Amino acid sequence: MSEPYDDDMLAAELTLGLLEDAALTEAQKRAATDRAFAKRVHGWEAQLAAMADLPPVDAPASVKVALMADLFPDTVKPPLLQRLGIWQALAGGAVAAALVLVLAVFPMRTPQGTGPLYTAEIASEIGDFRVVAVVDKTRQEVILTRTMGGAPEGRILQVWAHGPNEPAQSVGLWPAGESVRLALPPEIAAVRGTLTLGVSEEPVGGSPTGSPSGRVFGTVDIPNVQNAI
Repeated sequence: MSEPYDDDMLAAELTLGLLEDAALTEAQKRAATDRAFAKRVHGWEAQLAAMADLPPVDAPASVKVALMADLFPDTVKPPLLQRLGIWQALAGGAVAAALVLVLAVFPMRTPQGTGPLYTAEIASEIGDFRVVAVVDKTRQEVILTRTMGGAPEGRILQVWAHGPNEPAQSVGLWPAGESVRLALPPEIAAVRGTLTLGVSEEPVGGSPTGSPSGRVFGTVDIPNVQNAI
């Protein structure tokens, strides 16, 4: 495997939030000091931001088989997106998820002037609910795609966020569909450092208390959040 390919995979894992502990620290240091590697990271951010503009549509059941056969022969390292349970995303019908999978093995060109983009996964402890979230600081939006589970009958999903040591604030309701795009409230858009995202199930119309009142499926902390330059 060539070094540029390894760098692409490492940059992808950093952008997608798949690195942890020492690996995360090392990749962040490299992105801050290695111009060529930083360019690859920004390229991933730009490509994922463009992907977020695409509306989700139903994908055929044969997508997994076709992609595995055409893109990932037995001699190739399994795609990093398998660690995110991306096949659940495909089964959920989001073509955007398929595009992320394709980007994992194809090189990219880096457009200029693209701001920070952060990805994370919100998952329940018992494994019955999973969401992939993309925070776009250029547009101050969050795009969420359910890959497993949903609100109980007669209930609705609600998205929450907060900064360090702050109470949860509603980002918006998620009434239906596999994906939703929500504008970040000014207080959430102003968060620097760690941004926490969560999803709960609430009565139709949203929480009556201004805080999560139903089951909180899960939360995730996104570190090192900053605004677009």
